[in-house]
Amino acid sequence: MSVSSVLPVSSLSKVDSFGITPEVDLSVVAAVPDNEVAASVLAKYRSVLDGMGLRYEVLCMADAAGERTVAALKSLARDWPNLEVFARRPWTGEDGELGTAYKRARGRLVLTLPGRTEIAPEDLPKLFAAIEDNDMVVCDRDVQPISAKRQSFLKKTFRLFFGHSVSDVFCRVRLSRRDVLEEVGGFGVRQHFIPAIAASRGFRVIEARVRHAEPEPQEDRFVFRPVGHMRALFDAMALFVVMKFLHRPLRFFGAIGAPVFLVGLLGTVALVLGRLFMDLSLADRPLLIFSVLAIVLGIQIIALGLIGEIIIFSNSRQLKQYRVSTIIRRDKYGSKVREVPQDEAD
Repeated sequence: MSVSSVLPVSSLSKVDSFGITPEVDLSVVAAVPDNEVAASVLAKYRSVLDGMGLRYEVLCMADAAGERTVAALKSLARDWPNLEVFARRPWTGEDGELGTAYKRARGRLVLTLPGRTEIAPEDLPKLFAAIEDNDMVVCDRDVQPISAKRQSFLKKTFRLFFGHSVSDVFCRVRLSRRDVLEEVGGFGVRQHFIPAIAASRGFRVIEARVRHAEPEPQEDRFVFRPVGHMRALFDAMALFVVMKFLHRPLRFFGAIGAPVFLVGLLGTVALVLGRLFMDLSLADRPLLIFSVLAIVLGIQIIALGLIGEIIIFSNSRQLKQYRVSTIIRRDKYGSKVREVPQDEAD
């Protein structure tokens, strides 16, 4: 399947004589930390992007502290009219900067590229061929540079929290429809979480088999950071709570507060019965203090859930609880059934 069957073939995006940039079909976004070879990494994809015949833009978020990196990117932009470089200060990390780039993207499709070489540039058309009937295409590299144990651990974590995972969790090259990123990107999460979250939200996420490209000797290599993995685990737990209980906070707080309250209540009842019928002393029983505190703590936790319900109820009209993908209806003559896109449904 050719790329032209997915998107219309047209000239590259250029500024016309009136200074107006026409609409683009594809937005390529990249977040580049202080990495002197970032410009050469992006340049590898230029010939492939130019050969697709698409109107595209390249949004590159760079760390302003890396003066050599910014200078190399600016030099590349002078010969590449589709490239826009944003020197960001302060640098909020690759995940945060990609979120900013997604908001600036104008294309109907968004291609995410990392600051280092991960796949063979010649395999990019495979992603476009697979996006036609889907919402997101992720890469499944033939060679996994990350250890199988770490891949397995992260995939099991995603399935536990989100119910979905992908084969190559650590590959950050993906092609998505912009509306997917507008909904999923609003959670402000790590880029590795996006495919699993998109699948859990009902979007169609598939994998494309691509070749792994070894990074150049001067490129930054992946370094295992245990603290970073622990932060990712905590982020996944926090995101699970937000996605699961955002509209029903009482269920979350009630699941914690109710057992605490019941434990305190049972302990208090047992002590009171012992005092009334077995003449047991309560003066030297620490269990009484513990039980009373458990009752108070349980009530407070449940009260937090009730307050959350009030807040959600007062803002319920502003919260989007579902999204209509397509509407299937007959035409005005009642002779043909067709799918109506969401933007034509009103």
